[in-house]
Amino acid sequence: MRRHRMLLAGAMAVVAIGASVVTAMHANAATTTHEAESSGNTIAGGARVANCSACSGGKKVGFVGNNSGTLQFNGVSASAAGSAKVTIAYTNGGATRTAQLSVNGGGTTTLSFANTGSFNTPGTLTTTVNLRSGNNTLKFSNSSGWAPDFDKITVVTGGTNPPPPPPGGGAPTAAELLAKVTSCNQISNGKYRTDQEKSATIPVCGKNGAVFWKADMDIDCDGQRTAQCNENTDCCFLPETACQQSNGQHLNSAQLPHVVLPSPSSIWDFRTKGLGCGTSVAIIFNNKIQYAVVGDTGPTQIIGEASYAAAVKLGIDPDPKTGGVDSGVTYIFFQGQKVSPLESQTRAKEVGEALARTFVNNN
Repeated sequence: MRRHRMLLAGAMAVVAIGASVVTAMHANAATTTHEAESSGNTIAGGARVANCSACSGGKKVGFVGNNSGTLQFNGVSASAAGSAKVTIAYTNGGATRTAQLSVNGGGTTTLSFANTGSFNTPGTLTTTVNLRSGNNTLKFSNSSGWAPDFDKITVVTGGTNPPPPPPGGGAPTAAELLAKVTSCNQISNGKYRTDQEKSATIPVCGKNGAVFWKADMDIDCDGQRTAQCNENTDCCFLPETACQQSNGQHLNSAQLPHVVLPSPSSIWDFRTKGLGCGTSVAIIFNNKIQYAVVGDTGPTQIIGEASYAAAVKLGIDPDPKTGGVDSGVTYIFFQGQKVSPLESQTRAKEVGEALARTFVNNN
């Protein structure tokens, strides 16, 4: 039952992240990922796309440098002028290499890239650049030797606001939250299944400042390979999630409590309610609350899935093959401020508690 469910969820995650540019919005910050091999970039002077099984998208750009090859990322967008954090994913199987980085055709900054173990093993280097409002270019070159091979860049622009303190009453209890979701104002066009072989019985419900549903919990183990989540522990494991950490890496489902949204369809489109990567979620099971974030997308017709870590926190069997629970889980998604950085459990709790109290007070 759960095995078929997760296979579909994994397939949807591939669709969600397959584009050359992935954008995640966090309050006033935006994170964009740009693949080096994207057709929108300028690859010139002998630089060329090469296969790299461990790289994002299975490709990289090599032969940059040697006073000839260049790689320019185009269309790096910023909503306002200011500094931005750029995390460069690269491979280097030899001695430390350097590359010159030029932003918008300006002066160059020399960056050093350490050995990553092989030319098929990505590593990362983070630097800060100044961007102008609108589209920007980032060009890598080396006038005196070879640069590393480039996998992708992840750009974080803007800033984040601290979470508001919980309004009067402090963080709500599970009973307070559940008392506000006893009835359903259905906002989905139809209903969802909890598993492929089940009937569609789960509506998406709307309240003032939130969206919720009551379903089962299947286990999402996709993302970073860990002892708990890998091809051996999960028949349908995929090394990627629809949302990414602030450093551009996919989520660690064994460590980060996160929830899977059904992909947009004629039944319902979560984007119409402002939900997305980093949305704060209260998961309630057996009178216990776990604050989490939206971290992945799943099948278009199935609902009720959260990460290995979320299950552990709630006392649910986290085994990706046989674990989960068939019913009794309430998911409340709070509209408004998102959690940033997405991977911060401290921020998830702070933002979640504040939004949850506001939700209780306003309903």
